[in-house]
Amino acid sequence: MRAFFDANILMDVLVRRDGWRSSLALIQMVRDKEVEGYISALTVAIIYFLRARTLSEAESKEVTKRAIHGFNVVSLSEDIVKKALDENRIEDLEDAIQFHSAKEVAEVFLTRNKRHFRAVEDEIEILTPEEFLEKYQS
Repeated sequence: MRAFFDANILMDVLVRRDGWRSSLALIQMVRDKEVEGYISALTVAIIYFLRARTLSEAESKEVTKRAIHGFNVVSLSEDIVKKALDENRIEDLEDAIQFHSAKEVAEVFLTRNKRHFRAVEDEIEILTPEEFLEKYQS
């Protein structure tokens, strides 16, 4: 199973937001090679930027490295950027980049913000961590 992780799934764990344990279980499935996990190159920058608000540069880089360990990183290509900029069904550019990155590589898009992707749910399966675990965990 190839699953694309929205940045908010990794941030759940880093800041211990509601539902972080489900997100951690999914991340562990990637690290245990039960799921082929993908993230956008944009997610790497998002994690670093958000952690750099409270940590030193070196600490932020280390946290980011640990957070993305085991994931395949989808390059932020010109094609993905153009598709995201032309995307009219998703309001937020970051969400559009995540969606078009996911479509390149995955069967499932994992996010906390399913409502942001309602208009495109016929193109890729969109699930919360809890829904994925309920449906696919063996």
